[in-house]
Amino acid sequence: MKSPAEILESVIEDGRKELRRGGTGLAFSGLGAGLNISFSAIALAVIGSLTGGIGLAAIAAYPIGFLIVVLGRAELYTENTVTPVSVVLTDYGKLPDMLRLWAVIFVSNILGVLVFALVIYYGSVLSPAATELLLGEVTTKLAAGFWEVTLKAVIGGWLVALIAWLVAAVQDTISQIFFTWLLVLLIPATGLAHCIAGSAEVLIAVFAGETSWIEYLGRFLVPATLGNTIGGIVLVTLLNYGQVVGSKRQKA
Repeated sequence: MKSPAEILESVIEDGRKELRRGGTGLAFSGLGAGLNISFSAIALAVIGSLTGGIGLAAIAAYPIGFLIVVLGRAELYTENTVTPVSVVLTDYGKLPDMLRLWAVIFVSNILGVLVFALVIYYGSVLSPAATELLLGEVTTKLAAGFWEVTLKAVIGGWLVALIAWLVAAVQDTISQIFFTWLLVLLIPATGLAHCIAGSAEVLIAVFAGETSWIEYLGRFLVPATLGNTIGGIVLVTLLNYGQVVGSKRQKA
């Protein structure tokens, strides 16, 4: 088992590598992450329609999109509330690089999700039952107020950021699969919010005419992104960085 200091060192090294990547590579990786994570929404809808609703089977299938992203090492915005932030905590001069990385990844993530939702809806990929179930889930999401979505997103961002920390802590693929599946499982099970994966569901509802772009932006994307960012930075990065730095013995 790695010590907290060894995990942080690994996280910082990963963050430095990400900050050195060119914008084009980041954009393609972020686009792939947005496309692939959308399979979580599809799995939830399809399995739910086959099993009579959002039950254990559908919830258990939901992490598939996250597993593709994590194991494929694609760039997902909510995971990047850990690695580049850890670098900035050791070198404040890297802040502009971190903001550039965030901007490129976030925009490309959303673009990937948007393209996926467009194809899924207008290509009639889902059955009517699956589509109806998915639209019902979106109605439930949007029924929550701004701050309620933000709070749910804080916890959702906390869980997803923990994946980045735990992936750095374990070395074998089986453990990475297990921790990713277990943590992401809690998102649909408890009704938490994830700004990228959740966008796949809401954007399908937008294309279906069940909700508007303004509702998507103001009632989901903005509060979900705010909450995810706070959860990842404060409850994972700062806490773990603090425990490592605070554990160093001072010289006599």
